[in-house]
Amino acid sequence: MKHSSDLPAMLQPFHRRRKLLHAWHAAAGTLWQTGCVLSVASVSAPLLGISLPIISTPLLACGSAAVAAVRTVLTSANLDHPARWLNRELQLKDRLSSALQFLQIENPSPMQQLQIADARNCLASVSIDQLLPLRTPANWKRGLAITAFGTLLAIVGPAAWPHAGDTASPAATAVRESQRMQAELQSLEEVARQTADPDLQQTLESMNRTLQDLQSQPLPPEEAFAKLADMENSLQQLQQKLNNPAALQQLQSIGEAMSATDELEDVGNMLSNGKLEQAAAALAKTQNPRLDRSERRTVSEKLQQVQQQFQQSAKPQGSQKIAEAAGKMAEGLQHGDSQKFEEAAQGMAAEARRLAGQKKLSDLLQQQMQSLAQARSEFESEAGNQAQGQGKGGNKAGKGTAGDPQGQQNARNAAGSELKLTGDDSGTGDSETDTSEGQPSHAESERHAEQYAESDEALR
Repeated sequence: MKHSSDLPAMLQPFHRRRKLLHAWHAAAGTLWQTGCVLSVASVSAPLLGISLPIISTPLLACGSAAVAAVRTVLTSANLDHPARWLNRELQLKDRLSSALQFLQIENPSPMQQLQIADARNCLASVSIDQLLPLRTPANWKRGLAITAFGTLLAIVGPAAWPHAGDTASPAATAVRESQRMQAELQSLEEVARQTADPDLQQTLESMNRTLQDLQSQPLPPEEAFAKLADMENSLQQLQQKLNNPAALQQLQSIGEAMSATDELEDVGNMLSNGKLEQAAAALAKTQNPRLDRSERRTVSEKLQQVQQQFQQSAKPQGSQKIAEAAGKMAEGLQHGDSQKFEEAAQGMAAEARRLAGQKKLSDLLQQQMQSLAQARSEFESEAGNQAQGQGKGGNKAGKGTAGDPQGQQNARNAAGSELKLTGDDSGTGDSETDTSEGQPSHAESERHAEQYAESDEALR
């Protein structure tokens, strides 16, 4: 059997003390380095317009130190390392290491037993507190001091340097608002892929490029304001192209005509209330109804009126396909022609689906224009803050010495034209999507123009 000795037990206190000191020194070094980095971050963050949580500095510094200490403890070696270290410190050559090896032999020789006893006696005469005293590492005190300093900077930095924060604020605002608007463009991009509208796709691509430019190279507030105005004008033109209130009025009139009969009342109410998607699905399934002579005459006359109004207009407004479908449906009712009636219903269903898609897209464009208006408001606010921070006699934010910058001229051009956010009231009832609808009044259009003018004054 192996020789029994308490030499390993005598080495254990030295081994534990060495692990403790190594872990402490590793934690101290990490605390000092991390504290320096976080202090620099606390100084530079307000200059870049970045807000750091106060708790982040002490939390990250102490957490990094704890990780370093735990890693050192877990990677500590066995008793051979403290034995070799003691051999060097006590100038014992390799007596302790050899003694540990002899303990692994089942029947050590008398000479080996004598060396084991000699190593034990040498170790018994050594005081662990003298050889490995618990002294605080220098980096530990420095690390605590620099961490406390970094925490203090995180607390007083934003208050001590308000002008520095204001200087970086427009850049931060541009990045924040551009990211927000890019996220909100996703719904429009999805619709663009479904409709394959080249004008819409081109406009969205241009908007994405502009928003990416605002993030990578933040512009002065007045130039960013002008770019937002250009984007809003593009969206407004798309919305004007999509809106067709006369076609919606045609469907409403057809719905009112159908509502006069019991069999067509449900689909008629859907059309008259503007529930176009539901009405399209119902029309696709509608068959020639069984109506008495009076009902057929009443519905047919009203459907013919829709067709005649379109044909007799000096400048036809609405949808020719809807007018033709209304006339064809009237003929089917008059002559009891089920095939003609159902073909007309199918054509009317297709137009209802098309208008429902256009209305949904128009509502999304309206939401995006409201988002752009919110971004313009943020830039106006930043421009006002800069102007107040400059004080009397200082140049206003974004105002160069060359006179009238290009961005400011663009902003004035945008302010000079009256922005009419379209979306005419079709009178067809509630929309199927919970979004803003209807065309702004003349007073609202003037209010938008006044906002452009006021914002231009704030940017000068």
